[in-house]
Amino acid sequence: MHSFATIEEFARFDTVAFYTVKGEENTLSETENFLERMKKKAVYAEQLDELISWLKIIGNDKRGAVFSVFRSERVCVALPPKSKYLDKAIDLRLYCHWVSKNVVILFNGGIKTASKAQDCPNVSHHFYNAQSWTKQLTEIGIETEGPEITNIEELTIKY
Repeated sequence: MHSFATIEEFARFDTVAFYTVKGEENTLSETENFLERMKKKAVYAEQLDELISWLKIIGNDKRGAVFSVFRSERVCVALPPKSKYLDKAIDLRLYCHWVSKNVVILFNGGIKTASKAQDCPNVSHHFYNAQSWTKQLTEIGIETEGPEITNIEELTIKY
């Protein structure tokens, strides 16, 4: 038997609203879960700060969430941005669904330790969930008006 998840707003900036997925039986959303787990890994504190700063940069950029900044991960995307935008390598991955220049849905992630996400014990589960959720949301169809998801009540997915 499947459980279900809904979409809820996570953070809103000048240009971009970030949303996340929350399982019906969970107290934390997927993105909150990611942040809580990564905060406990002091060795990655600087990388987490960098990733959070990128959410703010993208969110406040007058051009919005420029698709080319995100890492392509099959049907979904990931943050931090592509390496050409970074001063140094970041091993953290936060998987996302880019909806529009004003709407991005954040999922979950972790510390990537293999060259391919699907081969990494830390992120493969999150990678596959992001693929599934992105496909489901694409099939349902997300309607937006600026940073608002206008059909958010209809966006229930298998979790």
